[in-house]
Amino acid sequence: MRDRRFLDKTSFTQAWERGREEFKTKISGHEGSVMLIATRKVITIPPTMSIKGAADTMTRYHVRRLPVVDPGTNRLLGIVGSSDIIEFLGGGEKYQIIKNKHKGNFLAAINDSVKEIMVTDVLTLSVEGSILEALEKILSTRVGGLVIIDDDERVRGIVTERDFVFMLADKITNKKAEEYMTTKVITASPGMTLGDAAKIMVRNSFRRLPVVRDEELVGILTTRDIINFIGRNEIFDKIVENRVEEVLKTKVGEIMKKEVAKITKDVDLGEVA
Repeated sequence: MRDRRFLDKTSFTQAWERGREEFKTKISGHEGSVMLIATRKVITIPPTMSIKGAADTMTRYHVRRLPVVDPGTNRLLGIVGSSDIIEFLGGGEKYQIIKNKHKGNFLAAINDSVKEIMVTDVLTLSVEGSILEALEKILSTRVGGLVIIDDDERVRGIVTERDFVFMLADKITNKKAEEYMTTKVITASPGMTLGDAAKIMVRNSFRRLPVVRDEELVGILTTRDIINFIGRNEIFDKIVENRVEEVLKTKVGEIMKKEVAKITKDVDLGEVA
């Protein structure tokens, strides 16, 4: 089944060849071509940082994933993404940390160490790797990004699906949006609770949920909206008795984005990007 988030490898390669003159042709040391598109100034966190601190950091730097590193050596230990925090809030197995370890005490739970929810089996690529190697790994695993490391497992960069989207921006791909769009769309309503929306996101590996009222699109809820809800401390307005259930009862309409970018199905993917 075609991965609808990306062009297939052949189509992507053709688009890359058409636009490669716009990229640097020289790279430093023995770095591979992946470093041409990688973010080199990676925001990392130590394993001792709190879960709330991780959400704050994501909000401050507008990122969805944070490599967790040894503060002394910068060696990669794990990674925490916005989806891990959503799962922790009530969308999946990591919610058991709140329910069992902290007995539903929300403040105690979000001040627990990020190492409790981080993923230790991190998708990585050598600093000498190529752009197509990175693309193949992301496509085959359906993970939204990978960490670039050196021989000592120190973080040297990060590449996400967005980097590949940027490579296609404004390039004619001869591929229409309708060839890759999802037609069976799962939606939320403004009155749906955050807890129910989080479950849908985790169960389906979604980062976005269109919000519909009476068959009309009225907004969109993203993992970033939920992270910002925590990182900007708006979440504390919902707490009276310090119970996680108070947070999960928040309505989607309170935190969703109301302005939604729209396109028609016949638009070229390069324009979509």
